[in-house]
Amino acid sequence: MWLIHITGVVQGVGFRPSVKRAADRMGCRGFIRNDGSHVTIGIDMDVEGFLKGVKEELGPMARIEGVDPREMDWADLEMEEPVEFIIAPSREGSMDSSLPPDTATCRECLDEMFDQDERRYRFPFTNCTDCGARYTAIRSLPYDRERTAMEPFDLCASCLDEYTDPTFRRFHAQTISCGEDGPAYMYLGRDMKECASGWDAFLLAAREIKKGGRIIMKGWGGMHICCGPSRLEGLREWYGRPFKPFALMVRDLNSADLIVRSSGEGRRTLSSPARPIVLMEKRPDAPEWARKGLDLASPGLGNVGIYLPYSGAHHLLFSALSEVGFPHPWVVMTSGNLPGEPMALELEDISDLEADGYLVHNREIAARCDDSVVVPHPPAGSAVRRPGPFDMFSFPIRKGRGLIPDPLDIPFTGKVMSLGAERNVSLSVTRGGRVFTSPYIGNTRHPSVMNYLRESNGRMRYLFGVGDIEAVGVDLHPRYNTGRYGSEVAREEGVDLVRVQHHHAHGASLLVDADLPSMGCVVVDGVGHGDDGKPWGGEAMWVDHRGYVRTSHLEPFGIPGGDSSVYHPERIAGWLCREAGWELALGDERLETILERTHGSSLMTSSMGRLLDGLSALLLGVTWRTYDGEPAIRLEKLLGRSRDPATEPFDRPISGGGIEITSRWKTLLAELWPEGTILSPGSAPDHGSLPDIAMGFVESVAFDLVVKAADIASARGSTDDEGRPYVGITGGVSYNVPIVKSFLRSCERVGARPVLHSRVPPGDGGISVGQAVVVASQL
Repeated sequence: MWLIHITGVVQGVGFRPSVKRAADRMGCRGFIRNDGSHVTIGIDMDVEGFLKGVKEELGPMARIEGVDPREMDWADLEMEEPVEFIIAPSREGSMDSSLPPDTATCRECLDEMFDQDERRYRFPFTNCTDCGARYTAIRSLPYDRERTAMEPFDLCASCLDEYTDPTFRRFHAQTISCGEDGPAYMYLGRDMKECASGWDAFLLAAREIKKGGRIIMKGWGGMHICCGPSRLEGLREWYGRPFKPFALMVRDLNSADLIVRSSGEGRRTLSSPARPIVLMEKRPDAPEWARKGLDLASPGLGNVGIYLPYSGAHHLLFSALSEVGFPHPWVVMTSGNLPGEPMALELEDISDLEADGYLVHNREIAARCDDSVVVPHPPAGSAVRRPGPFDMFSFPIRKGRGLIPDPLDIPFTGKVMSLGAERNVSLSVTRGGRVFTSPYIGNTRHPSVMNYLRESNGRMRYLFGVGDIEAVGVDLHPRYNTGRYGSEVAREEGVDLVRVQHHHAHGASLLVDADLPSMGCVVVDGVGHGDDGKPWGGEAMWVDHRGYVRTSHLEPFGIPGGDSSVYHPERIAGWLCREAGWELALGDERLETILERTHGSSLMTSSMGRLLDGLSALLLGVTWRTYDGEPAIRLEKLLGRSRDPATEPFDRPISGGGIEITSRWKTLLAELWPEGTILSPGSAPDHGSLPDIAMGFVESVAFDLVVKAADIASARGSTDDEGRPYVGITGGVSYNVPIVKSFLRSCERVGARPVLHSRVPPGDGGISVGQAVVVASQL
């Protein structure tokens, strides 16, 4: 007989039932059991033929990644030779496999939910081995019901029959339940007292939304705030988010087509089993009833985040909204948390918001997991980019539900934990040549987020079998809370603390994403602590896993007041105007005097993100940042309107020094204000050439960065088989689609092979991945 150890996504995906069905079809005797996070199979036939038959039976979520067969005798297993193929009891064992993500309720389960003759009619927790909550329901491994959030719910006779029927799609489905034995939704009023349960709870929630109320809805991985479009203005005031975009949940694809331009890739991503929030371009010809809601959902932006229902509860809510006569095919559905806090798991975490009602259930959330957010790739030609989960080609802004776990191969086998930077933090661990990354954690300036980071350390190291680590990776910045926590862990566990330069980590994360050993890299972000102690952020580099060379960067410019200029980007615009010999009137005489006196002593940066902030203040009048990246994000709409970037006035000789900024800024002013008048933020003439002039300024800078990155990539042999240098783009600015298109055009002009992110966030959500591989390379 053969004993086979199989690793991969083999738990929580119907793997054992699929193998059982395949074995019965082939007339094979033996067994399958869970051993820790992998499975062990004993069979009495040849391995190759058996595995071929198994692969024909596997569901969409299962994935075989490693097979280790050994020939032996039944007697060696200390068990009787089975007379048929059986599913044997699970054993505790090693944690060396992947776990499945949560995936959207499948079509078959939805059909049951809306069939009055089915016993799961309107049951919101309907799922099978191919769909439903997994990562957020798993407490521990092996994956059996008693180790999930379904442990308190005993199976009824009908569910037990389905669970034990090898021909049925719920055979050994650990989260199986129905209205007789499963969890239930309840509706609570403002006073937190139960008003209704079951379908009646959804009807009450729908009526509250219809009349303009705001409700809190408990989902698979946390709480959401939900309301109709008519309440968006009030929601912003109530929630304290005057301009930050809110996500919209849309009933179906046809409804999405009414309000956004859904490209082939965007449409496919939107309807994938991951069901992420997808940033899509607003339709200028959207119906009149939708335009105000779209503008309020993402003020000043050309795109909006939308997603489709993914849980049974979402589908029931839309059904209830239709039944009560709600007139819109979409609702606001945004993460439920107090400002700065992690996504709430229980009512007490969010009760201070005092919603009008609460649609909640009684199943534990075993793991917090926020919604994923992605931006579809623009057409990318020959770019190096690996398909993400479910074959998506998108930039992940935030990885969470549906996209986590998503382990990636690395060429190093050590055990490392890395903690990211400060904002948009994720945690990564490595083991056995793979890196495993947590869901989005948040801004670690907040104590509750730091607590979540600490919890994630324990869960990640347990679930992915890391155990004791050999080193901790943190950012080079000396004052980040992640660095302090990393020092604490390293000291307690007696391992090395390794500080990784921020932009090296960005570049290394793209190497992991694209599976390349080295490349030239354009790293464009807000700021990161440089080796010289200065804030970097517009860099042309060469990177491999162990090190980097900074070959060029933006000419440093002033950010008056340091961090305060992040919130007042007009100060950056004012500094650049003064440096170029122009005056920008800020409307505050005292402030202008201070800025004039301190002009020569301002903190200097090479940050592309801060440059875009200043450009946004100058051209659009954005003088106060209310959320992370807002000025540059609002600039994207203007840049996206460009059809023929006017780069020629901004062309500069590329020297050995920095990429010229001040002289380009002076040209920009002369192009827009030829009379040489005193300027004020947002006073740029609104004529048809403004987008092309603005994009010309940006593209000229991007082109110079690409040239420098391509030169060093060629010099160091980081080329493809045709001799084209690999040049990647990474950092938070690389979510900006017009800038990515500019990067792709620049690569084409210089003959470089572009490299794009698709599985690791380009922004700070991917920093921990880069840190992990850099540290692992040094072990």
